[in-house]
Amino acid sequence: MIFALSTSHKIGLATTGAVFILYSLVSAFVLPARNPNFPGRFLKPYIALSIVMFLAMIGAVLVFGKESKEATPASAATTTPAATTTTGGATTSTTGGATGDPVAGKAVFASAGCNACHVFKAAGSSGTIGPDLDHLADYATKAGEPLAQFTKEAIVSPPAKYVPTGFPTNVMPTTFGKSLSATQLNDLVAFLTQG
Repeated sequence: MIFALSTSHKIGLATTGAVFILYSLVSAFVLPARNPNFPGRFLKPYIALSIVMFLAMIGAVLVFGKESKEATPASAATTTPAATTTTGGATTSTTGGATGDPVAGKAVFASAGCNACHVFKAAGSSGTIGPDLDHLADYATKAGEPLAQFTKEAIVSPPAKYVPTGFPTNVMPTTFGKSLSATQLNDLVAFLTQG
């Protein structure tokens, strides 16, 4: 989940966490070393401040820990939506793009273990067993297929029609067509084919 957070949310969580940890370390080590009777007569304010710090940390997790909904790019909002067709169970647009949720697809990419075998910058993966997915559009072009269709077929019925040289053709699991739901598959294709 932490990877889906925006940078500002990560900074907010990190800052609040750092303040909380600093407060804990100072009150556990520094202040008792300077005053062995700590908190002494300041017990009630110390407890109140500790409660406030705890609530601030919980509040930060609740506020900054929420995944933000990604805004639609301005160019997509001003264009006319493309018609959709169903090909082999996958819904694709006439422009060749998948109709799924790329954010959910990123989670499917991680949970299905794709990151262990493939390089894909959008997922931060660096596997070297399978083809580099940053060049997926080139592979689809060489196979003579629309990108979304090529991607779905490569996942459901490996090996793909085009596999770059140097990669084995019998390593890709053949179970994703059954183990992934149609929604998960569409989301994964959308993630792999976005932008």
